Amino acid sequence: MNTLMVIMTSLFFFVSPTQTGTRYECARYVDNRPTGGYVKVYAESKEEAEQKALKKYDEMGYRVDYVICK
Repeated sequence: MNTLMVIMTSLFFFVSPTQTGTRYECARYVDNRPTGGYVKVYAESKEEAEQKALKKYDEMGYRVDYVICK
């Protein structure tokens, strides 16, 4: 039983997805004004974070002119 528990725990850590990079919070802007919300993305650079945030907003169906990530 203990062996099974060790194997299951090990598999969980190897199979579970991990986030790489830095966490960014990206605000959506429409007509040069922030809309009040933000999305969280993980990226290696600010530019990558902005691209991921734009894609995420597009998938959610939100209008967006640009994003600013911090």
